[in-house]
Amino acid sequence: MTFKSFHPARQFIWGLLCFILCICFTNSRAQTNLSGYNDVTRQRLLVTIAGQYLHTISQGQIDADSAMRISAKIYGLSPLLIYNEWYSDGKPTAGSNLLDAGKVKEARALLERLTGDDRLRLLADLSCYFIFKPGNAKADLDEASVYINEGWRIIKPGAVNWEIAYTTLRAHWLNQSGRDDESQKAFAYVVALSEKTGNMRAKAQAMLSAAELLHYGDPARVAMFQKALSIFTSLNLKDKQIEALSEINIDYFVEKHYDIAEKYMLEIVKLQSAIKFRYQQFPYDALAFIAIRKGDLTSALTYSTKSLQSMVTKADSAFKSFFWGRRAVLYSKLLKYDDAIELFNKILENKSTQTRLFWYKAFLAQSETLLFVGREKEALRLLTKTGAEYRPATLFEKMFYTYLLGRAYETLHQNSLAEKSYQAFLEMAEKFPPEYIQDEYPRAFIQIANFYRTLGQNSGARKLLELARRATPKLDMEWAGVYHYNLFKLDSADKNYLRAFKELQLSQQYSDSAFSYDQRKKTAELLLKYETEKKDKNIKLLNSQNQLERIKAQEANRTKNKTLIGIVLLIIIIGLLFNRYRIKQKNNLQLEANQKELDQKNAYLETLNTEQDKLLKEKEWLLKEVHHRVKNNLQMVTSLLYSQSVYLEDNAAKVAVNDSLRRMQAMALIHQKLYQDQNTTTIAMPEYINDLVQYLHESFDAGNRISFEQQIEALDLDVSQAIPLGLIVTESIVNAMKYAFLNEEDGTVSIILQHDSPDYLVLKISDNGIGLPPGFDTMEHNSLGLDLMQGLARQLKGYFNIETDNGVHITVRFLALTLNK
Repeated sequence: MTFKSFHPARQFIWGLLCFILCICFTNSRAQTNLSGYNDVTRQRLLVTIAGQYLHTISQGQIDADSAMRISAKIYGLSPLLIYNEWYSDGKPTAGSNLLDAGKVKEARALLERLTGDDRLRLLADLSCYFIFKPGNAKADLDEASVYINEGWRIIKPGAVNWEIAYTTLRAHWLNQSGRDDESQKAFAYVVALSEKTGNMRAKAQAMLSAAELLHYGDPARVAMFQKALSIFTSLNLKDKQIEALSEINIDYFVEKHYDIAEKYMLEIVKLQSAIKFRYQQFPYDALAFIAIRKGDLTSALTYSTKSLQSMVTKADSAFKSFFWGRRAVLYSKLLKYDDAIELFNKILENKSTQTRLFWYKAFLAQSETLLFVGREKEALRLLTKTGAEYRPATLFEKMFYTYLLGRAYETLHQNSLAEKSYQAFLEMAEKFPPEYIQDEYPRAFIQIANFYRTLGQNSGARKLLELARRATPKLDMEWAGVYHYNLFKLDSADKNYLRAFKELQLSQQYSDSAFSYDQRKKTAELLLKYETEKKDKNIKLLNSQNQLERIKAQEANRTKNKTLIGIVLLIIIIGLLFNRYRIKQKNNLQLEANQKELDQKNAYLETLNTEQDKLLKEKEWLLKEVHHRVKNNLQMVTSLLYSQSVYLEDNAAKVAVNDSLRRMQAMALIHQKLYQDQNTTTIAMPEYINDLVQYLHESFDAGNRISFEQQIEALDLDVSQAIPLGLIVTESIVNAMKYAFLNEEDGTVSIILQHDSPDYLVLKISDNGIGLPPGFDTMEHNSLGLDLMQGLARQLKGYFNIETDNGVHITVRFLALTLNK
């Protein structure tokens, strides 16, 4: 949205000024939204409309990028909003917040930690930040190019939206770099790519952006705007329609086609109302300007009133000088010069360097009004004092400050100084771009022409009047009348009376059309109605204030009574509190004595707890040591038995010794686990039975003939139950391996330990071997192993059962003593 600058010095000055303004309207943190809108659509529209207005009313002295940044800061919105539409939903991110606060270094550091779309977005934000900074410094453009190229490098194939976004950024970068043709080609590529992928919104936006970068007067400019408008209309995007219409309107405005611009402006107001966009002061002010040009003072007053009524937020007040200035000009047209000067004074009450952008034109207009009403000395003092304190900065300010000095000198009959100032104005006027010329030019040219006519330099005066005619819009009735009146004066001086008479007739005709008596009367009535309504509102406000004062007085009396009652109550409360204080002091002494006693007891208990902890640790250590020694003793006995078995020749004795070895190992394994674990009282049964089975399997050297299936519930048993249970498992497995599979056939031994009920556990050991002999009676059979298992079952306070059915099945059901799941 950047238009080419026309003067490097002006660009530098305004870049500096805009930077100062941005500092004034922001703080070190991210923006605070003052727009009143939470949706990004209307936020973007507000920044765009306000920025366009600021760029236009400054007559090109503020470039478009600076105008957009200033409007964003005024309403507490991110300047990136109007540029990131291609790739962002407008919601703030950590990166955009840093850039809004001017923390570019931190944003670069954040970039290093991002990947994927997040990295692409921050790269695009950084590109926008440097591309659209005021001016077009090479260092900024070089840095923007780095981010654009990095983005292109990491875009994934087929990511069309990112390709469109980065091509658009490249197009803006080319424009800022002075490569206009390449910029338009880049936008044409975006248009073609958008159309190919069916993204009609992106196509219209590309047309809109491309047209904005064309010079005013380029025939392709309005044509592209119209095409974009057509697409936005078909998509029912009213916010984008408003943006496109605003651009078209500005074009006609610059070309002085005020009648066409007025139609577009009224359509903009209609669309803004449709989307509940309340910031209508900008189009209404422009409509008031057009109405003044047309000489329609009644409509101008109506539009001016609406623009003033549309300002409702504190942020809006930043622009109030422009709208009040328009009102003051209107007062001058209605011959209400005192009211106009009073309003100008109101504008200039709080002037400062930071806000000069908004009041400087009002200062110039006030000076001109003072000159017009014959207060030339006052005007010269104002020009001299304010000009010294706030020197003109832009080409426009320098031109018209110099021109008004010339007028002041002329009215004070200091013709040499006046001519010097007028010549300086004319030299600067030649450099001013014609697309930004408004009614100041015809007014200045006619005034200077009249000055040279009084000096007898009629030919020079005629040349200046011709310049005034070229700068006067066809609809501007007022200055057309003044132009013909000055030609009447010149023709009369040259004794060309017939032509002078015709010029006088034309002058009167235009003047009557512009400001007829009837129109001034209607406007005065309208103004009176406005002032009356304003006074009525003030009266209502005054009545409300009086009522408020009465309420305040009544409230004051009630407050007085309440205060007296409060004082009495306070005295009573103080007495009670004092009594309470004495009781509390007495209680505190008693509490202190009790506390000392408690402290002594606590110290004693703490000593006991310390001793108890020490004893517990010693107990745990002793238990571990006991288990360790029991394990060692069992292993020693096991070693002795094993050594003895080597010398035994009787097989039955060897079998008996080996059986005893296994029983010893079952108990030693428990004590080993108790010694190694933190818990010295319980055994984790799944691990213990698994280790026991592996040991027994290895001790028989049965290879893979016999397999074991285990279903052991995750539970811990007290050591008093774990030992007999381990011995029962040992006896059962040993019997199965010795007698169940006599012919070395394959077999399976199943071991199950689980809850049978909430309080009981059941151990089942089964094999699929040959089973017990027929007629086998467990009560009469004399077997150490069987007797041992039955005795161990009684020790568990359970019952023991053995039966045969396709193998032997042993069941032990017992009450669980200690169980931790």
